[in-house]
Amino acid sequence: MRLRFLALAASSLLLTATACGSTDDSGTPPDDDTELPGTPAGDVAPADRTACSGLTVTPGTYDWTVEHGGHTRAFRVHVPTGYDATKPTPVVLSFHGFGSTEQEQEQLTGFSTLADAEGFIAVYPRGLNFPEVYGRGEPDTRGWNGEACCGPAQLGNVDDVGFVDALLADLDTRVCTDPRRVFANGFSNGGFFSYRLACERAQRIAAIAPVSGMEGVTDCRPSRPVPVLHFHGSADETIFYDGGSNVLGGKPYPSAPESVRRFAEFNGCTGPQQQTYQQGNSTCVAYTGCQPESATASLCTVTGGKHAWPGQPLYNGGTTDLDATLQMWRFFQARPRP
Repeated sequence: MRLRFLALAASSLLLTATACGSTDDSGTPPDDDTELPGTPAGDVAPADRTACSGLTVTPGTYDWTVEHGGHTRAFRVHVPTGYDATKPTPVVLSFHGFGSTEQEQEQLTGFSTLADAEGFIAVYPRGLNFPEVYGRGEPDTRGWNGEACCGPAQLGNVDDVGFVDALLADLDTRVCTDPRRVFANGFSNGGFFSYRLACERAQRIAAIAPVSGMEGVTDCRPSRPVPVLHFHGSADETIFYDGGSNVLGGKPYPSAPESVRRFAEFNGCTGPQQQTYQQGNSTCVAYTGCQPESATASLCTVTGGKHAWPGQPLYNGGTTDLDATLQMWRFFQARPRP
């Protein structure tokens, strides 16, 4: 399994410096219509849906594209076994880390296998790389504009939020989605981006679950309380648990506890913190007394854990004491958008 994710090597530093100081000879400028963080434009709740008709997609895995911002944007979709094209079905968006791909994210998370067992649609979008944004550079640099992180999407101010809007609109023409049960998660750079979606698309994304990625939006003002379940290793050497500064053209980012605390404040959580999970090196703690009560903001800390996906030991020794994929789905199941 070819897993690169957030590569902080010297070659990446050189690519970043080149991108910052070069012009785009490809004739395709970076997207310039990114919505500023906290603005309500585009954050509109879709109409409810009780049934679908005329859809023909059957269970299976599909690689689809949609045009957005002058780019052909790709995403992989796993439609679960037992899918009923007339019944609104939950959707889980899973965003890969920097330097990774949608296929690797599918392997890392195991969401497609869980989707077959639990009956949701798993979607793995693909980020843009240096050649697509700037017309030159290393291709293994795909990522997301998480504002504080990272690479060509962040440097070029790519409208990835708009891409998600276009993706969901296209998805609705192919499969029967439930507008109140669309959830987002991501690893590393993808985790940063899932936080951005919570900040800017609270009417579309019911809840988020970042892994090893922080809330790095300068002016995050979600239009409603968004439940958060954040996973992070205390010994993460890539995205530091206690916060830091990203070397790939990004900005300083807060700690994992601070990222979660911010959403606890957004969500009006005034009750005490409560331990919700403990096994081996993994402990989850949730802010309570939120408005509504289900809008909890939770942090799962893997003591001594590295830059990894809990439950996936094949990459960076992810702990086996906590299955992030399963815990995310249980969290999402209980938190449809009101």
